[in-house]
Amino acid sequence: MNLSPHEPRISAEHDSLAGYLSSVLTPSQLERPLLVSFTQWDFAIAAVAETTLTLSELGSDVSLALWSDQTPLRDIGWQVQHQIATATRTKTVDQQLRKALLNTGLSPNIFVAPPITRWQPVGEIPTGVNCSRASIREVTYRGAPLGRGVLHAPPSAETPSNDSYMWPKRYVEQAARSFAYVYDQVSQVIKDRGVTSIYIYNGRFLHDSAVTAAAIDAGIPILSYDTGGLDTDFDLTIDETHDWSALQTRMKNMFNHWDPTEREVVAKSWFEERINHVDLANLQFTGGQKAGLSIDRDSDAPLVVYFSSSGDEIAELDLDWSEYFTDQPHALVTLAHACRDLGYDLAVRTHPHARIKPSEDNLDWESAVKLANPEFHIDQHSSVDSYALMREAAVVVTYGSTTGVEAGYLGRPVIVMGPSAYDELGCAVRPRTTSELGELLASPGSLLTNVAVSTLPYGLMMKRRGFAFRYLDRSESGKASIGGVEFTEPPEYVRHLSHALKNFVTKRLVRD
Repeated sequence: MNLSPHEPRISAEHDSLAGYLSSVLTPSQLERPLLVSFTQWDFAIAAVAETTLTLSELGSDVSLALWSDQTPLRDIGWQVQHQIATATRTKTVDQQLRKALLNTGLSPNIFVAPPITRWQPVGEIPTGVNCSRASIREVTYRGAPLGRGVLHAPPSAETPSNDSYMWPKRYVEQAARSFAYVYDQVSQVIKDRGVTSIYIYNGRFLHDSAVTAAAIDAGIPILSYDTGGLDTDFDLTIDETHDWSALQTRMKNMFNHWDPTEREVVAKSWFEERINHVDLANLQFTGGQKAGLSIDRDSDAPLVVYFSSSGDEIAELDLDWSEYFTDQPHALVTLAHACRDLGYDLAVRTHPHARIKPSEDNLDWESAVKLANPEFHIDQHSSVDSYALMREAAVVVTYGSTTGVEAGYLGRPVIVMGPSAYDELGCAVRPRTTSELGELLASPGSLLTNVAVSTLPYGLMMKRRGFAFRYLDRSESGKASIGGVEFTEPPEYVRHLSHALKNFVTKRLVRD
């Protein structure tokens, strides 16, 4: 390989990817890794590139499946059809990756095409499925959870997350076929190349979940790559996706092993940037809020503020929902009853991202708020500052929203009623029963033991999670590059042509 590693530009959670891989995998598991990518998102492609180069340097016999244009249904991260890019004399991001890796001296043999040329499903793809979410969720393929993968690939941004909506039958069948295609093709690659470990993006989307299922069936370890912290370049972990307990263990270990003279400064900067409305990533939510603006109230009753979470983002987590008050609407009603019993005022802050969520989901949430009948409802369009609202609250309650850990940083007592990535840090308490909830609300002072300090591992993780590049560089525009090849999307007109074709196909699939 004609590319040498360089010193990372910033300190990250892990000193090096090579060291991390050697710590979580055995030498035999590192022998023949397979990286599979269906996405054309530049940050994910950059993670694939860095991982491929690191594994090659470790002496692994790497296989790389760049299959964004191969699946029957296009992936969520797909952007441009390869044929359209070629016809317009441009290159997709994954085509740029192929060129860049070959320029480093890697062999063309690392690239693997789908091995079954005239593919037909090896197993039976269920047909005639009742197309509600509940029914789709139960569908399997060769014993793999096909249905859950399908539900992570909705036909449009307006697809609601409730069980009353019936998904388009032809769309569900095509998504199921796409899952089966990936499962069978990856299973064959594992067999043909003797794959010993697999690397995928995130693990929850349709095609990535099929790769996960094939790897589990083969008994080989799975590592997931994703975005890194705000200051770092990417993340890669052997932990199961959405294992919140494992993530919090990472946070605590990271904080405990970080330079004590630096960790609090870095951690606090994440919170302060959000509170002061200067975190660009958070502005999509807080951009319409006026700093310092709160609600007008003339009551002396203690104020409980509930910050909502996105129902569609947690709907398919594989959890025992009876431990989380069944669901968010039930949790809100339970909280409202507890507040009335104690004589507290309840304010409900609907998350600003509801502005871009399915309209039917918003109607469902509005019905839940109406049933709860709080003293105040701050809707998604309100200019009230969430952070001013936190400061005014006697208790902040969430169903797992990031606002919970942010409220803890501000020194507020926090109760979390749903799945979260901070309830084991010491900054929030999760009740399991209605009586526990009432007891916690009645004694908010008992929730205030080192609350602000216990949030800091979360802030540090959000800033420095994962790894800094050692092989890739960052251009002045912030784009990742290898040897002068920059990962950039094709021109806008090329993307529009591809999306017009994709939308045409999707409309045919969703037509009654």
